[in-house]
Amino acid sequence: MKYANLAALGAIAWAGLQPWAAHAELTPRQNALLANNCLQCHARPSTGAPVIGKADDWSARLAKGDTVLLRNTVEGYKGMPPMGYCSACNEDDFRALIAQLAGKEIGKP
Repeated sequence: MKYANLAALGAIAWAGLQPWAAHAELTPRQNALLANNCLQCHARPSTGAPVIGKADDWSARLAKGDTVLLRNTVEGYKGMPPMGYCSACNEDDFRALIAQLAGKEIGKP
């Protein structure tokens, strides 16, 4: 029950942020990955994770470049667990999800 409540909270938070994130198109599967994985931390400022849509939180990370940002996502960085606990995510998913969270498309190598 506790996890169902977290998923519902993530879905509500995501619904409220949809207008901001409309620039990046996510598949229904990626929307579910976002709600069930990313938003558990990136929708809550108290976690220390950069908050979705908050440019100040993302600027230093984006300045490091796409390769570093993707590597940190996959390998984990500071408090972020490897792959953000998203074992179902592939590279394309991570690129799309990062774009949603950071408000910037990241390039392919």
